[in-house]
Amino acid sequence: MAMTESSQEKTGESAKRLRICLLTGSFYPVVGGGERHAHLLCRELSRQGSEVLVLTRRRTRDLPRCEAMDGFTVIRVGPSGFPRLGKYLMLAPALWRLWRRRRQYDLIYVCGLRVLGLAGVLAQILVGKPCVLRAESRGELSGEFIWKSPEGQIKPMLRAFFSPLIAIRNRLLMRATCFLSISTPIREEFLAAGVSPAHIADIPNGFDVATFSPGAPEDRPALRQKLGLPAAILYAYSGKLNRGKGLERFLRVWERFAANHPEVHLILIGSGRGQHLSCEQALWTFVREHNLEASITFTGYVDVVQDYLHATDIFVFPSESEAQGLSVLEALACKVPVIASRIPGIMDMVTDGVNGRLVEVRDEDAWLKALADFIEKPEYFRHLAEAGYNTVQNHFSMAATSAKHLAVFWQLMPSRKEGAMQAD
Repeated sequence: MAMTESSQEKTGESAKRLRICLLTGSFYPVVGGGERHAHLLCRELSRQGSEVLVLTRRRTRDLPRCEAMDGFTVIRVGPSGFPRLGKYLMLAPALWRLWRRRRQYDLIYVCGLRVLGLAGVLAQILVGKPCVLRAESRGELSGEFIWKSPEGQIKPMLRAFFSPLIAIRNRLLMRATCFLSISTPIREEFLAAGVSPAHIADIPNGFDVATFSPGAPEDRPALRQKLGLPAAILYAYSGKLNRGKGLERFLRVWERFAANHPEVHLILIGSGRGQHLSCEQALWTFVREHNLEASITFTGYVDVVQDYLHATDIFVFPSESEAQGLSVLEALACKVPVIASRIPGIMDMVTDGVNGRLVEVRDEDAWLKALADFIEKPEYFRHLAEAGYNTVQNHFSMAATSAKHLAVFWQLMPSRKEGAMQAD
């Protein structure tokens, strides 16, 4: 969606009065790229003058029902537990809270539309507030999140049963004021589902470039000692330890690689705890059964991902499907060279041989060669890291991302008809 000059000029002053309700099924302190992005976005929107209310699920009972956080308010609704069904069970409580708090926001922004998009659009109809739907992963609008496994396998019975229900759901979702696309594959999915190009805004994920910035090489030995990491060539992955991230296959490659390179070590930064797609236990089992404990470290959930990236020599991201891949951006921002899967969503950020290395996702021999190439061609990978850092600085800062959000949001306000998207 094109931004008019008038909306650009008004964003700075008008943002002081814009009230945004961000609706999401998962929020900080839950670990994950989407959760980190939502947290940073809310913080930056608040810093730029907007009033932000986050409505999310109370995943565990130890989380407060309401708390102030970094200049905005977080409201959590039940039920707790139910890692797989929780996002469905929170639908009614979320809609009820949207109704009760209707005088506290001007716009509803849904991050993760597969289920909560229904609550957002219904609230739009009931209270007359604009609703923006954002997909955080592929398959949310098409329905593939139901009948396509993280490994890419189609389940025909599920598709046959749920396709009519998805069609009914989408007829309601199409009434949303705007759809926000974070990458090329998400935009293509929106278009394939029948969303008008005029109702799509393209805003990639951003992140905190102040937190994720290059570390000092001379500090690396002390940092490794602090984090309990060995004096080795360190490869690292960060993100959820879930199926679909390619980690099971990658560990098979790592077993072959480490057998011929005793000087290397792999860090798996993150956890699968509380995720219904978690493969963390399976990864642990593989490591024990194949005697890989000496060459692999599991960090579990950590708040200081940037510290591990500063201690790392190279970042690997073998995911099988991504809407964008925030962890890759974080590594690039820390000027760490990246080897990632050649998949849509990653290719919007990384160009093979220019600012990173891309490998066919299921080609284990190609992954093995790429891992070895880093040892054999360090200067080449340092050049890629420099280019990757420049890419992030120019296109993916959170300040720029927040400004783009505000420009789009203000175009949707009833009092800002000039420059608004034209309906079909």
